[in-house]
Amino acid sequence: MKLYLTPKKTELFIKSSVWNSIVEVFLDKKQIDVSNFLISVKISGKKIFIKTNKPIFNSEAILLEQEIISLLKTKIEKINLEDFDFKLKYL
Repeated sequence: MKLYLTPKKTELFIKSSVWNSIVEVFLDKKQIDVSNFLISVKISGKKIFIKTNKPIFNSEAILLEQEIISLLKTKIEKINLEDFDFKLKYL
């Protein structure tokens, strides 16, 4: 199913997909609900900034980054945004 989204809705879809991908990977791999550690997700150019309230969470997220990116790419493919190249940065 192809979704047709405006640029603003596309950005919102990507942000929510990043948030949900992080939560899903941590639930699957570490059995931890990290939704309380996440503060915000912002997109700036080709970088996605994830703001958290726990520095130790950032290091754990970096270790699981490949799984997060893999899950995120499968979600982004649903809106036919194949050429979306990005880097995750944790703050």
